[in-house]
Amino acid sequence: MSSKNSPKIVFANKLLHAGYSLEINEQRLINLALSKVNSKKPNPGKIVIYPTEYAKCFGLNKSSVYEQLSAAAESLRDKFVTILDDKDEAFSIPWVSNTTYEKLKNQGSFITLEFSEAIEPYIFNIKGDFTELFFHNTVKLNNLASFRLYALLNRVRNYKNYKRKGEVVVNFQLPEMKQKLFLSESYGAWRDFKNRVLLPAIEKINAHTDICVKFKPKKMGNCITAIEFAYSTQCPSKSEHIARPNLFRRPKVKKGSAKEGEWARENLTLLRTYEMLKQNQNPTFKLKKADVRRCVEYAKILGDDESKIFYSKQLNKKTITP
Repeated sequence: MSSKNSPKIVFANKLLHAGYSLEINEQRLINLALSKVNSKKPNPGKIVIYPTEYAKCFGLNKSSVYEQLSAAAESLRDKFVTILDDKDEAFSIPWVSNTTYEKLKNQGSFITLEFSEAIEPYIFNIKGDFTELFFHNTVKLNNLASFRLYALLNRVRNYKNYKRKGEVVVNFQLPEMKQKLFLSESYGAWRDFKNRVLLPAIEKINAHTDICVKFKPKKMGNCITAIEFAYSTQCPSKSEHIARPNLFRRPKVKKGSAKEGEWARENLTLLRTYEMLKQNQNPTFKLKKADVRRCVEYAKILGDDESKIFYSKQLNKKTITP
């Protein structure tokens, strides 16, 4: 679907920065409902969603979609958003006032959803300070982290002071980033956050949306304190040649030193970014065996067990490029 024909999801930036935790089917239900309304007009009341359109939009199995949709509609009644007011005081409001399952003789079964009166200022009659996304760019973002990161990056898309050399560049402090993605304390370590949240989210965004994202951790002393994201809206076409990047030479330093870790991290990031961009053109693309071995080596140096296991498994596959 082209951007011209795709409906938009629009919400106030206060809602974008709000604290909330949703399951993927709850987020999908909200996104689909928002794509059906005009954000410049008042709350229309009941919004009708059919299981067949829900399945088609998100590429789901029709045989199980009703159970997923009805469960999401029911659980959404108990979900709240925590928003900061103009005095930076937090208050919680419900997403919806009502969700129901209905079945009519000539229309089949469907879900009706009504957004709550309390949330109206953040999704209806919006005049300024908002973010808008094309709905078709969100349908393959199948976890909350990838959707929220995509929305956060798009918020500054049209601001000149965030643009550098054809890219949009935005920085987040690490605690702020985790808070905005509404993550639990189990992602406290940078390695866990990067491998379990950040890289999977960026891979989804690069593969299924209109932007191509890369990131760079920023350090203060030996600690990573912030993340710099840079993205382009001119993603490589299917026919565009993407050259393998030149890797940094190993520095003459002691094994286990911080400098060795920086070298390994930079090269692993280069190869993973190259791999993601190539897979965006061709999903069957695989790194050459020599580069996979390099990724295993870098991961060992960094103590990145997940990446080490991931690339070690590739070495045992027959489909890998020699």
